[in-house]
Amino acid sequence: MFPLTASDKRHLRAFWFGEEFSLLGHLHTPRGAAVDLCAVICPAPFGYDNVCGHRGLRILADRLSSTGIAALRFDFPGTGDSDGEMELPAWRAAAASAVAAARRETGCSRIAIIGVGLGGGIALGALDDGVEIDKLILWGVPARARDWLREQRVYQAMAAQASVTRDPNAPKPPPDPPGVEQIAGFPLTKKLADQLSAFDLRSAPAGAWPVERPRPETLVVTRTLTGDEKTMRTPLDARGLAAALEQRDGFTKMYDQPHLSVAPLEIFELMRDWLAKDAVDRAPYAPSSAKVDGALPDGASTRIGAGALIEETVRYKQGEAGLLFSIETRPAKGPVNPTWLILLTGRAVRHIGPNRIWVSIARELALKGFASLRLDGRSVGDSDGEGNGLMPNEEYYQEHIYDDIENVMEIATAQGAKQFLMTGICSGATASYQIAWRRTDVRAIVLLNLLQLRHDPSDDDSALFQQLLKFARRRDLWLNPQSFRKLLKGKLPPNIKEAFRSGAFLLAPWRKLNTLIKRPVKSAEDDYVVRGYNDLAKRPIAIDIFLSDGDYSVNFLERHFGAGFERLDQSIRVHRVYHADHTIRPFHAQEHFFQVLRAAVDRIAGGTKGSGS
Repeated sequence: MFPLTASDKRHLRAFWFGEEFSLLGHLHTPRGAAVDLCAVICPAPFGYDNVCGHRGLRILADRLSSTGIAALRFDFPGTGDSDGEMELPAWRAAAASAVAAARRETGCSRIAIIGVGLGGGIALGALDDGVEIDKLILWGVPARARDWLREQRVYQAMAAQASVTRDPNAPKPPPDPPGVEQIAGFPLTKKLADQLSAFDLRSAPAGAWPVERPRPETLVVTRTLTGDEKTMRTPLDARGLAAALEQRDGFTKMYDQPHLSVAPLEIFELMRDWLAKDAVDRAPYAPSSAKVDGALPDGASTRIGAGALIEETVRYKQGEAGLLFSIETRPAKGPVNPTWLILLTGRAVRHIGPNRIWVSIARELALKGFASLRLDGRSVGDSDGEGNGLMPNEEYYQEHIYDDIENVMEIATAQGAKQFLMTGICSGATASYQIAWRRTDVRAIVLLNLLQLRHDPSDDDSALFQQLLKFARRRDLWLNPQSFRKLLKGKLPPNIKEAFRSGAFLLAPWRKLNTLIKRPVKSAEDDYVVRGYNDLAKRPIAIDIFLSDGDYSVNFLERHFGAGFERLDQSIRVHRVYHADHTIRPFHAQEHFFQVLRAAVDRIAGGTKGSGS
């Protein structure tokens, strides 16, 4: 089906494809005038790059389809929502499957690939394997995958050192599992690491590019204005690819921290115009006749995992401001427990959850008979909305966000859900709390690093002040002359600019001091957090709070409940984990959270609220 979105210029649907593994694709097709071309977008497949760039690539696909070019986004095996294992040969085969799916689903005779970061290297490897396309865009692609892997390992080392600095007196975190390396919260097996270390594009396989083979028209877009992808000249020459080179600055802006990622629209326009050049018109795509405003919209289903014991269904459901995306995970056979899980994220991370943990726990619990929905709110992930990385913080703490979530929850209710366990991170945790107040069928909430219960400017001030402190302690910044020159020119990160602009550097310390001296609360309004939590605890709702020690969420709760949370109702369970950041990237923190979530499921599925601990 092709349900309409908030835009009147394109259709959007999700579907499964692939032979050996079920791969998830999102197909954006023009509404109205169209050209005979479909662009397959190959993302960075793994880790932090995949998280940071997802929303930007969704925006790219929308930009292409709104001007007549169909676009297909997809997840590589073992990443995102797709099934399978993370292995380089499987990723190359998936790129080939995506090209075939684009031809089949759109009927286009001409196909382009837009390869981003390591995804571009994988795409070029698929061309080495014999995939034929007409146009190729390589954006920020490393000539050697080992260079990309080195960057990831350096980032991981810095993150690990930061966790030790943050919790200097905490017990040393446990070692990684044997044969698995931790990269920004994602598991990297030795097998994949070896494959990537050996993946070198500077030479082409013998016989892969005979003289008579047609070459795709190629465009290389650099990461920065310095033209740091000049190393791609050798790989292109080895394949006889004559490429146009555009030196642009924008890659690093999109692959910043997820909540600071900004889609470089000028680069997307460059790609769009280059692809549209010499494109031939085609017949418009067939309009949709499917109804998408019912309680249970049509969806595409597949079987997941060994033995195909898990069924997943992808849906786009009409919301007030456009389509809302969700994935339902349930056992493929046998009865489904009437307790459903709702898995929510914040503004920066899509429905796979922080470090893909929602995918892991949803599939684990499906094997135990539980169904779940993991979903994107408005302007997040794959749902419609205006989000481009830096929307005002308060946008994610509005009533309409909770309306959207309840809209999607109707899918579960229509299939027999009787009660819900809601969990979320950051603003997703806030949404879990707020919806627990709005409904009588929410029996448990597990709140992961919650920063607010609603939008409160004083909470913003506190968080921004913490950002300033963190920024001030960056040794790499103050010891780097180039970075220091940028600071003198006023080139500060957006969050730090906001901290200075808002006056948070003046207001937040006084509010913190007010907490330390335990000045009495002056009004009931000032005490809304204490009253909110403790009053909710009196209802038949089990509440767990999971905190990364040293995270802003701890500061938020201590500001309201005191340093030992002494004003918190004793039935509310508080779990603290050390050496973990806001998105609980270390494996030991993720496993600790899983244990808390499993216990909460067992508690309410057995019909009891349980007692505090």
